[in-house]
Amino acid sequence: MKPPKAILETVIYATDLDAAERFYCDIIGLEVVRTIENQFVFLRCGEQMLLIFNPETSRIADGGNPLPRHGTNGAGHLCFRAENRSEVDAWRDHFIAKGVEIDLYHRWDNGTYSVYVSDPAGNSVEVGEAGLWAI
Repeated sequence: MKPPKAILETVIYATDLDAAERFYCDIIGLEVVRTIENQFVFLRCGEQMLLIFNPETSRIADGGNPLPRHGTNGAGHLCFRAENRSEVDAWRDHFIAKGVEIDLYHRWDNGTYSVYVSDPAGNSVEVGEAGLWAI
């Protein structure tokens, strides 16, 4: 069996889905694909999907939903891909212009850069150079 070519979905959790949707649409620029109030918001990011679930409702058994229950406590992390340092720097400047506090601007041992912010749910959101992972 060959390994998968990419990750299709990434899931993070937020109890205030409206605030999460505003952040990922207005600040990051993602497109909403589907929402169900107080349950989830699904966003398109290039060829992948970012799914944001309310952890309180995603753990509850729903007779009409055959999917496995899931959820977590605490903040998660995701990293958006930037092609180079100039793009990371442009994101840093964009966050500052939008009033989003920079948690960390970091130079890695291999010379690549990342910028970190927090979303409204406290998830750690990174924009990092693809070269960080040599991909």
